[in-house]
Amino acid sequence: MAFILFWSIIGYFFLQNYVISLGIVISESMTPTMAVGGHFLSNKYIYHFRPPKRGEIVIIKSQEYNTEQYVKRIIGLPGETIHIQKGNVYINSQRLKEPYTSLHTFPDLEPLHIQENKYFVMGDNRAVSQDSRYFGSIPLKHIEGKIDPQHLFSFF
Repeated sequence: MAFILFWSIIGYFFLQNYVISLGIVISESMTPTMAVGGHFLSNKYIYHFRPPKRGEIVIIKSQEYNTEQYVKRIIGLPGETIHIQKGNVYINSQRLKEPYTSLHTFPDLEPLHIQENKYFVMGDNRAVSQDSRYFGSIPLKHIEGKIDPQHLFSFF
């Protein structure tokens, strides 16, 4: 029995840290896509095989030694130039179509070149989201997993 319990605990921690994990939405920064109190599964291994893509919802950690996590959407990719003008987001001077948000994006942002291995992230609820507009682009090593918005669920 102890053998089974030991390997069950080891298996759980391995899955939770490296394969898939369960999370709860605790902020309004991704509404209406993700409601506060909703649950999600995050795929923690996908970015070992391919880079993140624009529009994907990801879990990021805010700093190197901080355990706090945020849920945001990938907006800008490495090597691109992003700027925000009059409520619209532009990538390499092309207006970005964003059907997932009905809000304009403020404040304006002067053209910013995104460095290699970094990503510009924003929440869908731009009015309340603390994101790359405030803390800068996120290194790839701070992206911990991908959330599929079609697999959101609630226990209630």
